[in-house]
Amino acid sequence: MPFAAESAALLREMQAPIEKVLLVDDNQQSLLALEAILEGSDRRIVKATSGEEALKHLLEQEFAVILLDIKMAGIDGYETAKMIREREKTRDVPIIFLTSYNKADAHIAKGYAYGAVDYIIKPVVPETLRSKVAVFIELARRTAALRQKNLQLEAAEGALQERTRQLAERVEELARSNAELERFAYVASHDLKEPLRMVTSYTTLLARRYKGKLDSDADEFINYAVDGAVRMEQLIQDLLLYGRAGIRDGCFKPVDCEVVLVHALANLQTALKETGALVTHDALPTVQGDDTQLVQVFQNLIGNGIKFRGELTPCIHVSVKDQETEWVVAIQDNGIGIDPEYADRIFVIFQRLHSRADYPGNGIGLAICKKVIENHGGRIWLKSVPGKGATFYFTIPK
Repeated sequence: MPFAAESAALLREMQAPIEKVLLVDDNQQSLLALEAILEGSDRRIVKATSGEEALKHLLEQEFAVILLDIKMAGIDGYETAKMIREREKTRDVPIIFLTSYNKADAHIAKGYAYGAVDYIIKPVVPETLRSKVAVFIELARRTAALRQKNLQLEAAEGALQERTRQLAERVEELARSNAELERFAYVASHDLKEPLRMVTSYTTLLARRYKGKLDSDADEFINYAVDGAVRMEQLIQDLLLYGRAGIRDGCFKPVDCEVVLVHALANLQTALKETGALVTHDALPTVQGDDTQLVQVFQNLIGNGIKFRGELTPCIHVSVKDQETEWVVAIQDNGIGIDPEYADRIFVIFQRLHSRADYPGNGIGLAICKKVIENHGGRIWLKSVPGKGATFYFTIPK
């Protein structure tokens, strides 16, 4: 265990950055003595024999700490410290004054006035000097690491801001494209209705007038044309509904969901009578929204419960839960259910899980529901077990 600890410490020491210590003294013997005391594998000692030489080193290199003798020929330690503090690049480098004379408190105070962080009287105690220098070396390492981390954070923040800006531009562009697409679909569908109605009318007239008067192939072809025109007309009508679902004026008003349900059931009156479907409901709240769009949601979800029925008489129940910030509405049926694998796919426009022969429609109703609910600031999802019915949930913020 001790060997492992020593190995780890050695590895940390090998990986630690090399810090520089500047020794300034015009006495070569003093410099050599200080160097002998402070030498180590984690630092590099740089020596200067004058204040001028020290200033030159400081222009070219960065140091963790400066050991500066006060009494020197030419520029003394005090003047050298003053010039170090006046330079922006070096003003924060720690300075430890060294001196062998004038031990008066006033003299020590003068050293601190010139920017010293410590003051050592010669002859120095090696252990004390090594300990103090080690503190500043570690401080320099941590400062450098913190500076590097700040640079990385600034770079990451800059990259994040740029990415956010790009995403905002993409979202704005996508919203604009979607709006243009919705307008195009609405206008195109609206403009196609009239000529298509003419095609449907004349193909239907052909079918009635010439049925049995031409050969069997002609009757079959005319029927194909009539069926195609009718389905195209329904598809255009559905596209118009989908386009309108995307139009939100932002001026929602209080809407009584009890009244919304009544309107939806009135629109489904024929299907309810044909199938004998039973629709029950809890007390429903008043919400902020668009009443026409919410009628579409209730009508489509209840209509699905009727359309995708099993052998049992359709039974559909509308319930609601009062959450803290939203209403959660559930519409549960006893129909054929949906495989959970397709829980997301069914909300995509024109996606169908059954053939048109089995269940008519264009696969657009749930896409309209999703768009309306999202326009209201809510979300919609499904829970179902095949053969055991389905429950559609949607939320409306309070």
